[in-house]
Amino acid sequence: MENQNTMRILTEMPKRIPEEGTFELTVRCNLHCKMCLFRHDDRENNELMAKELTATQWVDIAKQAAEAGTLQLLITGGEPMLRRDFCEIWEEIYKCGFIIELYTNATLVTPKIMETLRKYPPHMIGITIYGSSPETYEKVCGTKEAFKRMVEGVHCLQTLPSIISYRTTIIRDNVQDLSAMEALLKNEFKTANKLTNTRMVTKAVRGACSDVETCRLSAEESFNLLIERAKKQLLENEKESIKKNSCMRLIQFPKAEKKHLTLLGCEAGMRRYTITWDGKLQGCQILGVFSTDALSLGFQKAWEDFPSKIKLPSLNSHCVECNLKDLCECCYAFRYSETGDLQGIPEYICQNTKITNEALRRKIL
Repeated sequence: MENQNTMRILTEMPKRIPEEGTFELTVRCNLHCKMCLFRHDDRENNELMAKELTATQWVDIAKQAAEAGTLQLLITGGEPMLRRDFCEIWEEIYKCGFIIELYTNATLVTPKIMETLRKYPPHMIGITIYGSSPETYEKVCGTKEAFKRMVEGVHCLQTLPSIISYRTTIIRDNVQDLSAMEALLKNEFKTANKLTNTRMVTKAVRGACSDVETCRLSAEESFNLLIERAKKQLLENEKESIKKNSCMRLIQFPKAEKKHLTLLGCEAGMRRYTITWDGKLQGCQILGVFSTDALSLGFQKAWEDFPSKIKLPSLNSHCVECNLKDLCECCYAFRYSETGDLQGIPEYICQNTKITNEALRRKIL
C-alpha cells in the first residue's frame, strides 16, 4: 500500500520548472540594520569572503540556470554592490538573457557601477529605504552617512530605464518616519511610486547576527499600523463627498478550492529557488534547512535532487487543531525562523492571527 501511495504522489506531482531564481551574491553588507534576516557579524567577513562563489562560478551557474528554464532572476544580498567583482558578475549574467532585477540599499552606487548598469540596465530595481533623515539611518543602520549616500544613489539609479520600486522594513526605530519616507519619495525623488513596507519581521536566519525581537513591532502594533495605513489610503482615494461617511471593513476572502501539490506549501522548489552566497540551492532564501549543492552537482542535478532533501514533520497538534489555521499566514520558513523547529509554535505570528481574527469578528474597525 505504501508503494502504491508513493507512486500516486509521484504521478500527481506537477512538472517542476525553475522559472524564477534568486542569486544571493553575499550575505555581507555595509549597513548594520537591526532587523536584517541575513547579515552576519562583520568579524566573520574574511571567512565569508573565502567561501563566497567567485564571479566565474556565478556566471557558470547562471548559464546552467538559463538552460534549465529560468526566465526571471533577482540579484540580491546582503548588499550585492559590496562585492568588488559586482560589475563583472552583473555584465556576464545579464548576457544570459534573463528578465533581471536588482535589490540594493543604493548606498554603494559608484561611477563604475553606473557605467555597467547603463550598458546593461536592470529591468527592475528594488531600493530599500530605512528612514527619511541621517538620524533615523543612524538608529536603524548604525550610520548617519548612509542616508546621504542613499539619496545620491537613488538619483543615479533613476537615470536608468528601469522600473524602480521602493521598500522599507518598519521597526520601532523608524515607524514614526513612515510618512516622512513617503514624502521623501514624492519631494526628493519626484516619483508617484508607493513605498511598500514590511511590518511583520521574523527572526534572523542561517547564522545572521541581528536580534529582531528587540526592535520589531509587537503583533498588536503591527496590526494597528496596517489598519491606520489602510484607512489613510482609503480616505486619500475617496471623493471628498464620501469621506465623512467612510468606514473600513476588513474582509476575509475564501481560500481557493482547487488544490495542488507543492513541496513546502508554496512555489518554493516548484517554480522558485535561491542560490546562496556559498552555492547551495534552496527553495526560498529564508528556509535553509533543506538544500542541495549547486556548485558540486551542477544546477540541473541540484534542482532535480532538491525534493529528496525535504523531510517535513507532521505539524504539531496545536496548529492542526487550531480553529484559526485557515487565517494563519505561517509557513515552515517562518515557523523555523521563529522557533528553530519546523514543528514549533510561532507565538508572534499566532498573536497576529488572533488579532486579525478579532478584527474580522467585529467587522468594522
